[in-house]
Amino acid sequence: MNDSNADFHKHIDELFDHMINQLDYQTDEPLEWVFGIESSDIALLEKVGDRAPESYEWDVQEEVEHVDEEGNTTMGGPMLALRRCEALTPAQVKACVDEIDALAKQFGLELGDVTSYDPIDEDDFFDWMSLDEAHWRLRHYTDSGLEADSDLPWLFLLFAPSLEELNALTVALDTQSLGTIESYDEPDEEGQYAMCLFIEGKNNEAELTAMHDRINAIAEVNNAEIVGIQFLDQEDFNDVFGDEDDEQEEA
Repeated sequence: MNDSNADFHKHIDELFDHMINQLDYQTDEPLEWVFGIESSDIALLEKVGDRAPESYEWDVQEEVEHVDEEGNTTMGGPMLALRRCEALTPAQVKACVDEIDALAKQFGLELGDVTSYDPIDEDDFFDWMSLDEAHWRLRHYTDSGLEADSDLPWLFLLFAPSLEELNALTVALDTQSLGTIESYDEPDEEGQYAMCLFIEGKNNEAELTAMHDRINAIAEVNNAEIVGIQFLDQEDFNDVFGDEDDEQEEA
């Protein structure tokens, strides 16, 4: 084992010790383990990913944020992120380190980083978020490699208590030309009428807040309210929230 791998093995032991003794981590809980390989050659990183064992998912991030022990932030990358979401033992994580570093060395590269995250439940991931929760999601995107101010779709869900008020809200928002509006003229089980407003946004918390406040002011005048935020365009929204009956009819 080379010195670099020995350092990673020591880091993994320290990481498990911290998670178990300080964070009450239970060793049977799955984590998302990310093993990073950096290179300025994106095509080369993609070749490494193509050669990775099937037990890993992978993606290439064009720019990655690094935070040192003092909290200073620098931007690096590109980086190949190889991922496994499992409840791994320290010995198994160390075996992953050795396996990925050996793969990287076949291409003249080496393993550069090992991190772990709590996995995001898919159902929770697509729940409607409050503004504060949306801020945390943006921070997660940034931590995962999405560059600040990168294009990101914003989706606002609004409710109006009647069809007349929904129509008035539609006109008011359409006048502002904020984005694409999709309204629903059938009430939900609680008698609320829904509208989706799709906007071409960015990975920017301040701009998201400003847009939220702008939309909310228009909604309040029309006796409506924002009830949730997501980061989906129309196509992705239809894939996630599409009517199963409609899909069966189309099939």
